[in-house]
Amino acid sequence: MSSRAAPFVLAAAFGPKLLAVGSKLAKSVKMVKAGLAGASAIAYSWLFSWQFAAIVIASLVIHEYGHVRAMRAVGIPTRGFYLIPFVGGAAVPERAFASRLEEHFVALAGPVFGLAQAAVLYALFVILGHPFLGAVAAWVAVLNLFNMIPITPLDGGRIVKSATMSIGSGFGMTVLMCGVFASVVLMFWLKSWVLALVALFALFEFWVERRSHRFTPDPYLKRMLPAQTAGCLFSYVLVTTALSLIVYGCLSVPEARLAMTLLQDG
Repeated sequence: MSSRAAPFVLAAAFGPKLLAVGSKLAKSVKMVKAGLAGASAIAYSWLFSWQFAAIVIASLVIHEYGHVRAMRAVGIPTRGFYLIPFVGGAAVPERAFASRLEEHFVALAGPVFGLAQAAVLYALFVILGHPFLGAVAAWVAVLNLFNMIPITPLDGGRIVKSATMSIGSGFGMTVLMCGVFASVVLMFWLKSWVLALVALFALFEFWVERRSHRFTPDPYLKRMLPAQTAGCLFSYVLVTTALSLIVYGCLSVPEARLAMTLLQDG
C-alpha cells in the first residue's frame, strides 16, 4: 500500500466508527440538555407551581437564546445553552472572549431578549387588562432584573466588569472585589443559597481575572474605547430601568399582585 493511499484506507476503515461515536456523543449532549431541562421543570414545580415553572423555563430559554445569538453574531462557536435546576441557565461558548466589547455584547443580549419578552407581555396586559398577564410580565421582568445585579457571574456583573476593566485594570479589580463583598453580605442578609452560589462564583471570577492579569500582559483582553465604555454603562442603566418600570407598572395593580402570588403558590 502506497503512503498516499494510506489516509484513505484508514478513513474507510475507521471513519464509520468515528462517525458513530460522534453521533452518540451528540445524542448524549442532547439527552443531557433534555434531562436538565426536565429536572429544572420538576424542581420549580416542586418549589412553586407548574404554572410558575412553565413561566420560569420559558423566560430562561428566551434569555439564554439571546446569549447564544449574540455569541454567533460575533463569531464565537457555541454549544447552545443548558438549563440548570435551582440555578437558572448557562450559554456555553467554545472559545474565550477576544475583547471586552464582545464580553459586554454577549452579556447584555440575554437581558435584552428578556426585556423584549417582558415588554410584549406588559403591552398585552395594558391592552387586555388581564391580571395574569401582568403577573407573568412582572415575573419575567423580575427574573431578568435579578440577573442585572452588578455582581459576577450575573450578566449585570459581566457588563459592569467589561466597562470598569476598560477604564482601568486596577479600577476593574476593585469593583470586582466590591462585588464579592456585596454578594457575601447579601447572602447572609437574605439567607439565600442562590446568592451563596453567586458569591462563590464571584470569588472564582475575581481569582481568574487576578491570575490572568498577573501572568498575561495588561490588558489581556482588548479594552473598549471610551465611547464604547460609556455606551456599555448607558445600556446597563437603560435595560435595568426598563425592567424596573415594567415591574412597577404591573405590581401597582392590586389584581396583578394577587395573580403573581397565586402563580408562585399554585
